[in-house]
Amino acid sequence: MPTHPVPHNLRFLLLLAATLVILLSVDYLGAFAGVDTYFYDTFLRLRGTRPTSNRIVIIAVDAKTLDRFGQWPIKRRHYAEMLDRLDLAAVVGFDLLLREPTADDGLLEAAIKRHGRVVLPVYVGAAAQSIGPLDRFSSAATGHIHIELGVDNTARELFHSVYANELLPSLSSKMYETVSGQPFLRLSPPVPTAGRLIQQNQHTINYYGTPGTFTRISLADLLDGTVQPVYFKDKLVLVGLTVPGILDEVSTPLSQTRNRMPGVEVHANALNNLLDKSSIHELPGFLRAFAALLTALLLAVVLARRDEKQAVLIWGLSLFLVLLTAFILLAGTHWWVPPTFFLVAFSVIFAAVYLYRLDSAARKLDHEYEIMTALLGRDANEAPEQVAGSGLFGFLSEGGINAKIGRQVSMTNKLLGLHKQLESALKTEREALDNQIRFVEMLSHEYRTPLAIIRANLDILEMKDEDLGGQLSGNFSKMKRAVSRLVEVMETSLGRQRLEEAKAVLPANEEIDLTAFLDSLLEESGELWAERSFERYGGGCSGCCVHGDRLMLKTAVLNLIDNAVKYSAVQEPVRVFLEKRDGQAILSVVNHGVPVAQEELERVFEKFYRGGSSTNTRGAGLGLYLVRKIIEQLGGQVTLASDPVQVTTTATINLPLYR
Repeated sequence: MPTHPVPHNLRFLLLLAATLVILLSVDYLGAFAGVDTYFYDTFLRLRGTRPTSNRIVIIAVDAKTLDRFGQWPIKRRHYAEMLDRLDLAAVVGFDLLLREPTADDGLLEAAIKRHGRVVLPVYVGAAAQSIGPLDRFSSAATGHIHIELGVDNTARELFHSVYANELLPSLSSKMYETVSGQPFLRLSPPVPTAGRLIQQNQHTINYYGTPGTFTRISLADLLDGTVQPVYFKDKLVLVGLTVPGILDEVSTPLSQTRNRMPGVEVHANALNNLLDKSSIHELPGFLRAFAALLTALLLAVVLARRDEKQAVLIWGLSLFLVLLTAFILLAGTHWWVPPTFFLVAFSVIFAAVYLYRLDSAARKLDHEYEIMTALLGRDANEAPEQVAGSGLFGFLSEGGINAKIGRQVSMTNKLLGLHKQLESALKTEREALDNQIRFVEMLSHEYRTPLAIIRANLDILEMKDEDLGGQLSGNFSKMKRAVSRLVEVMETSLGRQRLEEAKAVLPANEEIDLTAFLDSLLEESGELWAERSFERYGGGCSGCCVHGDRLMLKTAVLNLIDNAVKYSAVQEPVRVFLEKRDGQAILSVVNHGVPVAQEELERVFEKFYRGGSSTNTRGAGLGLYLVRKIIEQLGGQVTLASDPVQVTTTATINLPLYR
């Protein structure tokens, strides 16, 4: 049973689909994550800083504070005094672990209770155990301060819900709950698992700038009274260490290793995101994959309809638009669409379409080579085809593209050889035509002498007949006109050869009065075809003049009259019309007889073509061909029309009038 190969286009589509599926798998495994992270950080830096909320203030335990109150850690009574001065603040969150007991804990405990809106930190250890403040500070709310670091140790996200045997909200989300008075919307809690840390409510931090973007007030300035307590009314205050070398600073997309950010400011960024709802949302993976595949297929359709140069420009523009769109979405709408999968998919599509076109071109080259081989055949010493494979795969076979180029060079050389043979044959044909023209010229010359002798003897006989009474004068006149016509035929035959070879001297250009010209021509026709009648119509072209060769025009019109005589019955008159219309002279010859078939009206002007109605009529199929050649050289047109109802055929010549 015969097998049918998979069509070329379908095979290409299947290969393209398989490639895109592989790309999806690679993307799912995270192979593009590193490049996407690079674009993410770069876009944030290009976007620059954003305005922060004036409600968020950082109380910094900075170098000034340590100079004022001693080395780290400072006494907790300073924190107690701080809370009393922050009595008007909406909430106070600590990014300082208060784990070890000190002598001042009672003062701090009392201050926490007096304030009532304090959030203390909890740290999640390596074994998924929570490490919180002293139990005596239990009147304060707690929130974890764990920041999720990427593989490059850069802080880009945190989780607002961490489960380590119990729910541990993030410090920022707990402060937000305290201020808003509403619970933070969290996912359903998972089934608790001992010793296992579960993180939910992922938050990608939309940073507002480099370290120092948020308002910082030194704890020393606050306690010294430099800043008045009323300043903190309704403020969200974060307390943390900002002394370089003591705290664990982290890199951010905006700072990285050049200017690391203290943890308290990272939490300030997350808190500000919750206030203005500007945290970064990433497009779900399935939607991104669908969008990438759809746009890639649309790009494939566009590239397939453009040439190579346009395809390269469109591909480059598509890559730029992907990056520009990703940047605009991130900077303007806080949506992150990782662009690398789009870039890779578009590049693969471009490469696939390019290879497909290259394969199609190679297959077409193979096909053309097979046709040329079939037409030209193989030389006796030519080796059989050695190039394995067709299309693009043939380039990869033994010999590869060099073998294909070699065989095309061989075919080109063969064509060059045939071209030389053709030139030689044309040269021989040209010489034969020249010999034919010279023969016709010689024949015309040889005929002139006998015809001149005949004409001279006719004159002698006519003079003798006049002496006898002129009884045969009419016969002598006809014989002299026949001899003149024969001379004209010889001149026309020679002119036709020269006309076709386009090497004759330019035809004469004289002014011809068509009315007088046609009257003279019909009088001569009546003598040549004495048995026929000719009717002249149209008097509206009196004084119509054209420019051209009188002898050539006479030859053309006589050919039309000759055809009208041949293809009509003896009793039917040949009608000739002459009129002026739209600045042209219209000359028509009409005969009543077997009409020309509609499909042959143009073909009868071809050289040596004879229509179906001319089977039993003498001729060589050159008359109408010569008529069209002459009329076109005179700047006019000739057409043929047939009327099967009236059983007539009309040949019409249009010539521009001389003004």
